[in-house]
Amino acid sequence: MKTMLILNASPALEEDLVDYLLEHPDIEGFTTFAAHGHGSTSNLSVTEQVTGRRKRIQFQILMNSNVVDALTGELGSRIGRDIVYWQVPVSGLGRT
Repeated sequence: MKTMLILNASPALEEDLVDYLLEHPDIEGFTTFAAHGHGSTSNLSVTEQVTGRRKRIQFQILMNSNVVDALTGELGSRIGRDIVYWQVPVSGLGRT
């Protein structure tokens, strides 16, 4: 079964994450885009608190479900601690 793993990370971690994912043997490809985080103000700078947003980089990775736990388990030690992730089961997949 396939899973869409979504990583939401600090832009400071982008290059390390890209390198890690490109070298990972179980990942065939991924998509990235700029995003903004909104929510708890406990970890936001003063500027981020005033604007109500925090710059983030989001990664979408389509991968086998049985690999997700291993990958997410090593993100903190290999890349850094400012990564939020979630996964969504994929019910269909195709290419045209």
